[in-house]
Amino acid sequence: MLLSRRELFAISATGALEAQPVRVREASGVFRSGQSLLIADDSTSGEYFKLTLPVKPARFMLLNDLRPQRMPFRQAGLAIDLEAIGILNDGRTVALSERLRSLVGDAGIIAEYDSLLSEVGKRGLEGLAIRPRPNNGSRIAVLWEGGYPDQQSLPGQLRRERTPLVPLVLVHDLPAKGRVGRVRLSDAVATLELQVPKPAGDGPTAQRFRAPDFIWAKIGADWGFLALISSQDAADKPTFQHHWLQRFDMQGRPAGDPLDISAQAPAAHRDANWEGLSWFEPGKSVIVVHESGLKLEPAALVIELPQAWRFNSLVP
Repeated sequence: MLLSRRELFAISATGALEAQPVRVREASGVFRSGQSLLIADDSTSGEYFKLTLPVKPARFMLLNDLRPQRMPFRQAGLAIDLEAIGILNDGRTVALSERLRSLVGDAGIIAEYDSLLSEVGKRGLEGLAIRPRPNNGSRIAVLWEGGYPDQQSLPGQLRRERTPLVPLVLVHDLPAKGRVGRVRLSDAVATLELQVPKPAGDGPTAQRFRAPDFIWAKIGADWGFLALISSQDAADKPTFQHHWLQRFDMQGRPAGDPLDISAQAPAAHRDANWEGLSWFEPGKSVIVVHESGLKLEPAALVIELPQAWRFNSLVP
């Protein structure tokens, strides 16, 4: 049977589409699960990516060399603008949607966060931290990143002041297999502002920090956070200067000095837009990922923590 030109074109186009390799473009979030990395990509809707780590992972790895696989969410329409990813203590894979200001999973929205955590000037919910609670529950923390709002994304009346905003954390509990609906700031187990460093100088030309991701960490005998923080100014063409890891206690106060990520990255990636953070070996090392840039493939960097930062377990 002879095929029409339209049928031949359809077969050809489908074959070409299937032949295209799966690629991560914007690594906005990362979570290590066994020998896999789960990647949230805010340029891709409805799915996340699963990457296979080598038996002996390198300290620096290009993400698209790790055989990415597409992992669709069943409620794909709600998995949009994903900025962070993780696995709950009950085994559910979840992601943080900045646009919906919600924690989403296969069954749909698990938690919808207060309107005060809405995206403003491309600044919104970016960080997700999870640790176990009794009876397979989870303690969830989400991070509104702060920093200078993007001026071109603000309404005209809000462009008069270029004031940096403070990163804000909301903590709440989630029962096993459960949902919690709307989570207001007044409902939270805790809310806190991260007292990020303030480099010398006055805005808008001075560097100021945002916090795109974080993880739970022990600081001495108490729980706190290890945050990925990045600085920029609010000039018409912003410059980016510092990319650090900083510990914070549950009052939002910095604990000790920061660790410079740029000093550990290969030269070509030192100014990368590092966006995602996860434990690599809990309590001992972390992994950070960045978005792609001009002639810059998305990559992951494993960082061994200083001895003074280390602890034995994530289990309470």
